[in-house]
Amino acid sequence: MPSPPTTDLPRPKSWDEFEDIVADVLKRVWNDPYITRNGRSGQKQDGVDIYGQPHHLGGASSGKYAAAQCKETDSLTLTTVEAEVRNAQGFEPAITEYLLATTAPRDAKLQQSLRTGTWPFRVIVWFWEDISLELSGYDDLLQKHFPGWMRRTTTADQVRNMVLSSSPEDFRYNDDTGIYLHKQDVDLQILTDRSERSDDEFHEPWVTKFPDPKGRRQEVHIHYRGSRVETVPCVSVDGGRYLIPFPKSARNLTINLFQYHVAQILNHPFPGHGLDFALQVAEITVQD
Repeated sequence: MPSPPTTDLPRPKSWDEFEDIVADVLKRVWNDPYITRNGRSGQKQDGVDIYGQPHHLGGASSGKYAAAQCKETDSLTLTTVEAEVRNAQGFEPAITEYLLATTAPRDAKLQQSLRTGTWPFRVIVWFWEDISLELSGYDDLLQKHFPGWMRRTTTADQVRNMVLSSSPEDFRYNDDTGIYLHKQDVDLQILTDRSERSDDEFHEPWVTKFPDPKGRRQEVHIHYRGSRVETVPCVSVDGGRYLIPFPKSARNLTINLFQYHVAQILNHPFPGHGLDFALQVAEITVQD
């Protein structure tokens, strides 16, 4: 069977399916898990279907936004692009970058017009070949949208991307086993280690900032198809109310985005003030 990098994927059958695909791809390309679909059908959208704060524009701290419009069509004209750009100028706050994603095939003449034209912000067009190429790099997205194109092997990086693209609501927690099972892909599991090693006391100053100042080590393992892919060491704090990943050190109280995302999943089923509150108490910050 031809692979997605060399053969176009079948075009989606509806505009809503196409918008879902583009939103999932932009989460990866923009490195922004919090991109948002703009409004709903029938509402004024100012030429914007999806918006976010891409990492390449400085992320959330920059205050800069990018926006995307999805066009399910057989052809895309310069007139249409110009009209959508005018609409997007009404979006608030003002955008820095504008992407038109289309199911139309590549058009060299339109690409030249984009390169040589004068635009109020950076304007990019993704044709269906471009979107297919982006999708080909993420097996979890291929499995979600085009399961017939899945490769037979899965890498550790692909499993990490599966976790990053999931939400806490995607997992079902079993308190008897300590397993978080992905509802749509049962091959993906997050396991809390219940061996004696995971009950050792953990002593660092940040743990004592909680009402219950004692902490206990909790190993968390990410499994895929029965194989352990990665371990995220955590600490159970405040009498077991929160599971917080190990910061870099007792002095460098930072965790990375992957640790933070895993912690969101781990803390989702339990009552309390929430993970962000716990990190604030511990004075732990999240690094990009």
